[in-house]
Amino acid sequence: MFVAVCPMWGIIGVNTSQQTFILSNEGGGLIAQLVSAGYGDYNAYNALAAIQNNTNPSVAGIITPAFLAALQASPGSSQIFTSQLKNLNSPGVSLAISTDGTVQTTSVQGATYKGQAGIATLLAAISGAVSGNFTYSTSSSPLTSWSSTTGGVTTTYNVVGIAWAPSPAPATTVPTLSTWAEILLAAGLCAAAMCLMRGRMAGVDVPS
Repeated sequence: MFVAVCPMWGIIGVNTSQQTFILSNEGGGLIAQLVSAGYGDYNAYNALAAIQNNTNPSVAGIITPAFLAALQASPGSSQIFTSQLKNLNSPGVSLAISTDGTVQTTSVQGATYKGQAGIATLLAAISGAVSGNFTYSTSSSPLTSWSSTTGGVTTTYNVVGIAWAPSPAPATTVPTLSTWAEILLAAGLCAAAMCLMRGRMAGVDVPS
């Protein structure tokens, strides 16, 4: 944390930074799937803790014990303890869960960073839900960051990881029964017409 001090006026500005993990409802709607799987009554902190404890392979290197401990140290009135996941389940929303105890909505999405240099994505099965992508930086730099200033305090939020689900693959079009019936009917009519033509041609006298 950096504090700027003016000899005459005292503290005039504070800069601080927080770690942030994002749960994204983009694509396949991971938050919606978690709610359907029974995670909806969890607050934001408990949801992250449950995800960390119930993934295969483990995502403890992304949602780290140190990060969870920092969240847990937030005041009891913090948004991470008072916001239930089911009440945050809006289509396409991304939830920024930060070590200052806040839960913010953001436009940051995991698909934006997948495949970029210095970034990795781990596919992990979440117990009771479908598999999720966990995208994270492989260096000391965050995936992305943003800042906000309130009451002279500027806070920079550094994103350490994003959990998200890709959009489902397009459904394969399979001919319906009515389509097959049309095909068979057309083939039958064609065969009948050919037989009729052959019969007529067989009955025609060839001039000598």
